[in-house]
Amino acid sequence: MAHIREVQRANGSAWEVHWRDNGKKRQTTCKTLQAAERELLRIEDELSAGRSTAHRTQRRTVAEVVEASIAASAPSLKPKSTDGARSVARKHIAPAFGERRVTSLRAGDVERWVQKLARDLSSGTVRNIYNVLNKAMKYALRREWIANNPCTGVELPKAHGEIVDDRQFLTPAQVAAVAEELAKKEPHYGLIVRMAAYTGLRAGELAALRIRDINMLHRVVEVRRTVARRTGHGWVITAPKSKRSARDVPLTRSLAEELRVWISAHPYATDPDAPLWPGSRNTGKGGEVDWSRRFDIGNLGKRYFRPIVRSGALAPAGISTALRWHDLRHTYASIMAAAGRDVRLVSQWLGHESLTTTEKTYVHLFRVDHSSEMDAVEAFLSGTAGQTLGHVAPVTALRGVVGERGAQLG
Repeated sequence: MAHIREVQRANGSAWEVHWRDNGKKRQTTCKTLQAAERELLRIEDELSAGRSTAHRTQRRTVAEVVEASIAASAPSLKPKSTDGARSVARKHIAPAFGERRVTSLRAGDVERWVQKLARDLSSGTVRNIYNVLNKAMKYALRREWIANNPCTGVELPKAHGEIVDDRQFLTPAQVAAVAEELAKKEPHYGLIVRMAAYTGLRAGELAALRIRDINMLHRVVEVRRTVARRTGHGWVITAPKSKRSARDVPLTRSLAEELRVWISAHPYATDPDAPLWPGSRNTGKGGEVDWSRRFDIGNLGKRYFRPIVRSGALAPAGISTALRWHDLRHTYASIMAAAGRDVRLVSQWLGHESLTTTEKTYVHLFRVDHSSEMDAVEAFLSGTAGQTLGHVAPVTALRGVVGERGAQLG
């Protein structure tokens, strides 16, 4: 049977609650007698209901539980995802709840936290942050560190009135303008821009390309690797984003010829595993091509692409200063749609997880053409002109039925 015992501490009295749960001795300490009595009642209620009381002895903090949850998931996630979760924990969860005992967290605490986040962040960002905490609480619940999940039932902000589509789709002339401007820094930067816009490869996939990945015989790029930034390790080679991300992407004749010329002048052209692109060495006056260094596409974006875009140098071509590198991938999708390519093929070439992803992302680009079906309907109607179709009710008759029903309902 549960009982309370007073104990003397250096700073005064404390009260211990002792009980047995499935034969195992448990105890927890409270600062006041009143708190101990309340805890005793809760423990006895849980024991009477046959529920575990293991969480009553927990001293883990929210920060410790979140880190344990992230560490447990790490083996099945990409390093980038793990780093992202830790960044969320450090920036948003630790300042709010980090030092609190996980057993003290309540739904009201989480609701107020979500509402505060929503004042400055988009609904999507708030949801991503919340998901890290919710996953950690589910992890704690499975281990009986808490009795229930304080995230359950918490209302998340909806995306009402938010402008979420900030994608930009360039024309071929605009792609040429971007490539020309980047080529002023390094000639091969222009080729990389054209590769991004006319293959749709993700930035990491472009950066990871080797000579062997350019298949001139079949005129395709064989995407088999990507690079991802990992905290403390810089850029690392990893497997593609998903199974469908490992793919062959066809090349236009002009782009294939450009790549052939580039590879023929490559200092390691005979080594199929040599990186396709050179790295750069910072000399203080700008980057200098260095084939002994790994190509850093993040550096290309930070030092050259973004500054050029934001400077307004591309404004005469009608390009916004908000253009992002990923918009080159969106441009590929729009060009494929304009060229009448089947959405299923484009989905495959983009390396999307499913056709649904492509359709949702580019719904306005790939309109379903129903003109042939409507032509068939018109031909049918023309062929039946003047004939009596026994199974088709005249419109006037239908109106009469509706009117009669309306009168009856009235």
